[in-house]
Amino acid sequence: MGRTDATDTDATDTATTDTDATDTATTDTDATDDDLPAFREGDHSGSWSANLELDRYADDRELVVEHALLAVERTEPGHHVNLVTHPEHGSPEPYLEDTLHERFPEATATVVDQCGCGGYVYRVET
Repeated sequence: MGRTDATDTDATDTATTDTDATDTATTDTDATDDDLPAFREGDHSGSWSANLELDRYADDRELVVEHALLAVERTEPGHHVNLVTHPEHGSPEPYLEDTLHERFPEATATVVDQCGCGGYVYRVET
């Protein structure tokens, strides 16, 4: 049964039901289009969540950053994306904040909550 990568949420939603069809580790060099998150296609006209806590992200912080930037890019102005990050990397502020502000100077970002699994919900408003 296939699962999706992104889900629209309202402004107060901090939970995510985002999952990916493949929970195995993948790198850019061996990834196929089927292995990559669906949110890289199309824009989101409302607030939504991007699941960056799958196993593929555990050992690849660069991929987390790359996909986080892509998720923000896909978020329409005036809305937010909850970046749900893998617990292996700790709080996302140290490794995402500067990069986000360089690429999206008008965006605001804050840690909303730490998930029970140890990951974080990092909300970026565009």
